[in-house]
Amino acid sequence: MDKSMQLQVFTPDKQVLDTETQSMNVLLPDGWWGILPGHAPMISYLESGVVHYKKEDQIRYIAIYQGTIEVISNPDEQTRVLILTSAGEEGSNLEEVKVSLEQQATRLEQLAKEADIEFKQMRIALEKSLQKINVS
Repeated sequence: MDKSMQLQVFTPDKQVLDTETQSMNVLLPDGWWGILPGHAPMISYLESGVVHYKKEDQIRYIAIYQGTIEVISNPDEQTRVLILTSAGEEGSNLEEVKVSLEQQATRLEQLAKEADIEFKQMRIALEKSLQKINVS
């Protein structure tokens, strides 16, 4: 069994992390889970919060805004952990990654509001066009 596993974290905008890790802890809906090399394959929803992982005997952090995690384990290959999230920030200082994630979450909420307004405007324009066609 390998002593490390591949950890990748992606958002829609960027690759947050691609590294090897010795172990990690993640918050799943049923509580904290530890993942080590050779972990059984799994897929789960991730709660918003902080993922702790160990790299070169140093604890590092990834703040995530919800997401999914997949553990891919094959006896012939290194264990691979894939996290997909709306927003994420990685670093060695827990407070800094939390603050950065909060800023990203605020930006995402603003973008969602703007997209909702734009959608409603397009819907109204479409309904007006359809009414004009029905009148003709």
